[in-house]
Amino acid sequence: MIRVAIDGPAGVGKSSTSKALAKYYGFAYLDTGAMYRACAWWCMHKGIDLDAETIDEQLVTETVGEFFTDGHFDISVDPDDPKVYADDEDISEAIRSSEVSSHVSKVSNIIPVRHVLIAAQRAYIAREASVDSFSEGAGIVAEGRDITTVVAPDAEVRILLTAREEVRQARRSGQAVSGVGGENVAARDKADSKVTNFTSAAEGVLTVDNSDLNFGETLDVLVRIVDDAIEEQEYRQYVSNLEGYELDEGDEELIDGTAFSGGESKNGPKPVGVLAVVGRPNVGKSTILSVVTSAKPKIGNYHFTTLTPNLGIVRRHGKDIVLADIPGLIEGAADGAGLGHDFLRHVERTRLLLHVLDIAGSEGRDPVEDFDQINHELANYGELAERPQIVVCNKSDLPDSEENVARLKAHLAELGLDYPVFVVSAATHQGFDALLDKTGDMLEALPPIVHFEEEVSYDDSVKPGTFEVVRDGAVFEVVGSSMQRLIDSVNFDDEESMSWFHRTLRKWGVIDALRKAGAQEGDTVRIIDMEFDFVE
Repeated sequence: MIRVAIDGPAGVGKSSTSKALAKYYGFAYLDTGAMYRACAWWCMHKGIDLDAETIDEQLVTETVGEFFTDGHFDISVDPDDPKVYADDEDISEAIRSSEVSSHVSKVSNIIPVRHVLIAAQRAYIAREASVDSFSEGAGIVAEGRDITTVVAPDAEVRILLTAREEVRQARRSGQAVSGVGGENVAARDKADSKVTNFTSAAEGVLTVDNSDLNFGETLDVLVRIVDDAIEEQEYRQYVSNLEGYELDEGDEELIDGTAFSGGESKNGPKPVGVLAVVGRPNVGKSTILSVVTSAKPKIGNYHFTTLTPNLGIVRRHGKDIVLADIPGLIEGAADGAGLGHDFLRHVERTRLLLHVLDIAGSEGRDPVEDFDQINHELANYGELAERPQIVVCNKSDLPDSEENVARLKAHLAELGLDYPVFVVSAATHQGFDALLDKTGDMLEALPPIVHFEEEVSYDDSVKPGTFEVVRDGAVFEVVGSSMQRLIDSVNFDDEESMSWFHRTLRKWGVIDALRKAGAQEGDTVRIIDMEFDFVE
């Protein structure tokens, strides 16, 4: 489960951006601000005078407590339909009125009320860990005050979304329709700041200033951040599932991170051993992964659904099989087509290939020709075509599958290939027991692949320091005390090291600073004596 917590001042676009982010990933969406608004509406509905010179805070707290504990309150976490209810009455529009907006701070500023709300918000967030929840355990985007520091301080992603006051006021004024949402953001900030800090990010919270970004650009930034978190969580899950595996020293060093310690490069063999699932786009690889493992890859009836390898673990007879779903290969992948290089690099780290075919030819392609084409691309990239393969004939529940299985087996015989062939249907879940048994037996018998490449040097001693972006004509120069140490830590001939370099620049805020300075796609960026093209 991925928990995304987004805080920030009024008018910054938290709600619209958070809803879009939740929809993008299929996550739940929790508008905690709406919960506070609902409390203000409920108190007014119950006749409490929130304009009184001295507000009865105990009465307000008791009323809010009953609102939640007695079952009067409910909120939808569907980002397409984020309704708020009081006694089954839809109050979504009512809580956005100017009257409620002008009184919500008087309720939210009461500390015991905040304690009630925090408990309720945590409960809604925790609920999404269940497979029976809206997101089916995938995750939730929660936005509002205190989210990053109090409500969900251990969230996988914590973001302070902010913008300049004049920008926020312009946005809020533009939203004002019939008196809805037109409050003064400065006044709102002043009122809310009495009990919460939303102007500066706490430790571990990423600041995203969208003053000069449109909606789409803001969403792109957040997607990149969440993608990084998902990748990190998948890696940690992958590592945890390898506990109890018999690993050699090299593998253990890679997993525990000591292979990268001290900035020292460790050259030599790197034993690897996972199972790669390969095949053309849309043959059902991700669906198969979802059937046999607990992984939840994105699945859609269009090509290149998988943009990064999905990892899954199959526990079979007391042993774990690690599967990596490699994105669909196309003709020319070995030359970089369709992000081929990125994907094939993952394939070369595996000792056994599951070659998935759409045996029914449901998209009008010939599965036998697909088999040859994928192996051609593997061979062009190196010796990958010589790796042992298990051929998986998927979509066997569709017409023409039996005839194509017979043709494929005859073709393999002509080529002199004794690859095991298994006929399965991801749609009906048939044929997987025998496939997994054979897979486990082969993986256990196969020796580790020794892959020679220079290890990437990651110098954890390099810490972000102060820096500034100086424009020299058409060149944007990044200067600062830590830049030399950063440059010295990068192997610019290694793709992985360059990737780490770019992630570090983004993490330190250098990319954002360049963007604010006016850098655009393709502009020249200079760091010490190195020049790069600016890439978003």
